[in-house]
Amino acid sequence: MVTDRLAFISTKYGNLFPCSGASDYRKKHRCAVCYSDSGSLRSVYLEEPSVLSFPAGEFQTELITFYEDGNAKRIFPLYGQISAYWSIEEEAENAPYYDFSIASEIIHIRPQCIFFYPSGKIRAITLWPSDEISVNTPAGPIKTRLGVELYESGKIRSIEPIFGTVIHTPEGDIKPYRFRPVMMHAENATLKFDEDGRILNDYPKRNS
Repeated sequence: MVTDRLAFISTKYGNLFPCSGASDYRKKHRCAVCYSDSGSLRSVYLEEPSVLSFPAGEFQTELITFYEDGNAKRIFPLYGQISAYWSIEEEAENAPYYDFSIASEIIHIRPQCIFFYPSGKIRAITLWPSDEISVNTPAGPIKTRLGVELYESGKIRSIEPIFGTVIHTPEGDIKPYRFRPVMMHAENATLKFDEDGRILNDYPKRNS
């Protein structure tokens, strides 16, 4: 007799073994396998973090969500329950680092979440709250603690600058403030660019 623990879900990324229950204190109490109203696979919460192969590379995955066509939408290298018994710092300490090519440079990042386009190219990389990276944007190097969003071409689409960042433009200096009090993912961040590198936001300018 096949047990729940041995049952697997077949996907284009291999056979995924869903979580059979809250097996330890860091496992979240959530649906191990979810389907959309149309019947397509929506997400799988894996029994153990596993390395899966995607068009953008190989990444450890504990939770994976899908588009309707079965392509990966988001992956979370770790997806543990943050509680009094397991802190976000402890969770982050176990998260793997990867090298990502962003704006023609290699950045060493410990992703909390990777968001894909349906094509498989990376759309956004979200950081752990304790992490910070510097990204070469069309407006110059910008530090962020949230992450970065990319166009399918690989160009910078949006970024959340750290508080107090000042960007110098020919029209004057701008301060891209954080408008949203809580941000879970890196896409649709405060500072947005078009594919030609122009700032899309209409910020008030001031002379330096």
